[in-house]
Amino acid sequence: MKVLSLVALVAALITVQSSILQAVENKGVDWRARSSVADRDRYSDSDTDEELNFGREIAARLLGQYKMSGNEKLQKYVNLVGTTLTQNCSRPELVFHFIVVDSSEINAYSTPGGYVFITTAILAKMENEAELAGVLAHEIAHVSERHIVKELSLKGAEKSAVSSIAALIGGASETVGIAFSQAVDKAVDLILRDGYKKEDEMQADGGAVMLCALSGYDPSGLVTFLDKVGKIKSDVGKTYPVYDVRLATLQRAMSDEGIAGLKLALNTERFVTAMKIPERSVNPLDLIRNVIPGGTP
Repeated sequence: MKVLSLVALVAALITVQSSILQAVENKGVDWRARSSVADRDRYSDSDTDEELNFGREIAARLLGQYKMSGNEKLQKYVNLVGTTLTQNCSRPELVFHFIVVDSSEINAYSTPGGYVFITTAILAKMENEAELAGVLAHEIAHVSERHIVKELSLKGAEKSAVSSIAALIGGASETVGIAFSQAVDKAVDLILRDGYKKEDEMQADGGAVMLCALSGYDPSGLVTFLDKVGKIKSDVGKTYPVYDVRLATLQRAMSDEGIAGLKLALNTERFVTAMKIPERSVNPLDLIRNVIPGGTP
C-alpha cells in the first residue's frame, strides 16, 4: 500500500511538473514571437550579415586586451551551456561563440553578432550551472536585442544609407572606414567602461530568466548570483547597475512572466566537476582561430 501511495505521489508530481513546463513553453512561444517581431522590419538581411562582421572586429579588440583561457575543457563546457540556451533564442540566424578569458574582474561581456566573453573570476563566484546559465543568458539577450547596435544608432532600413550597418561596414571609401573604426572604438568603450543603459540591463535580465526557464534551468540562478555579487565591494565590473533596483525589477519580471518560484535544474554537481577540470596546456591562439575565423589577438 505504501509503495502504491509513493508511486501515485511521484506520478502526481511528474504530472504537475509537466504542466508547469508546458505552461512555460507556451509563454515562451509568445515571448519569442514578441522579441523577433519587434525588429523584423527595421533590419535587413545585409544588416545582419554586417552585424556579424562588426561584432567579430569588436571581439578581436577584446581578445587584444584579455588573455583567452587555455583550459580547453572549460571552454567546451561553457560553450555547451551557452549553446543550450541559444536553442531558445529569438534570433536563430545567429551562431553564438562563448569565450572564457583569464581576468580578476568579475564580469561578462558580449558583442553584436554573438560573441560572449566570461571571466575566470566570475566563474569562481558561481555555485551551480543555473547561475552560469543566467549570466550567459543575460549576455545573449543583449545581443538578441541589438543593444549596442541601437545605442550607436547603426539602424537598418533607414532612408539614409549611411545610417545602415551594411553601409557603414561594407563601404569602401576612406571616410566610411574611419567611421567604422570609430564605431568599433565606441562599442568597446560601451562594453568595458561606460556600460549599457539601465533599461537595456533590465531588458536583458528579463530575457535571461525567460531563456533559462525555456532551456530547463532554474531562472532563480540569475537572481541568486546577482544578489551574491551585489554584496561584493571590490573587483566587480564597474558596468553593472545598482543591484537592489535590478533585483527588484528582475523579480517583478519573473512574476509577470509566471516563472517566479519555478524549480528547474541547478546542475550543481556537474558545474563543480567542470570547475575542477585541470587546465590543459593549449595555445590560446589555436582556440581563437576556432572562434574568430582568421582572427588574432
